[in-house]
Amino acid sequence: MSTTFNLDLWVREARREPFRFTLADAEYSMPSAGEIDKSILETVNVVNPSTADITTLLRTGLGDQWERFNALPLPLAAVGELFRQWQNYEGAPLGEFPASADS
Repeated sequence: MSTTFNLDLWVREARREPFRFTLADAEYSMPSAGEIDKSILETVNVVNPSTADITTLLRTGLGDQWERFNALPLPLAAVGELFRQWQNYEGAPLGEFPASADS
């Protein structure tokens, strides 16, 4: 019996429905935060993100929708709440994994 962990299988089974929100009567969707490619780790601090990191993460998550989203006026508190709701949708803040040894 093989005890090799199949990460490909885990990724396929862990896929979640996109996170959806509305703003100015338009619907937006982003992949759950945990589905963003690991390459983002080279450019942002996901454990303690700065405002620039949050912008990068939202831009990445929104993809083609970023320009439309970014063109709208939005209070900073609302951006922070959007980021928190996106993290909560995943079930754990970015940088914190449910099965981590420190949990």
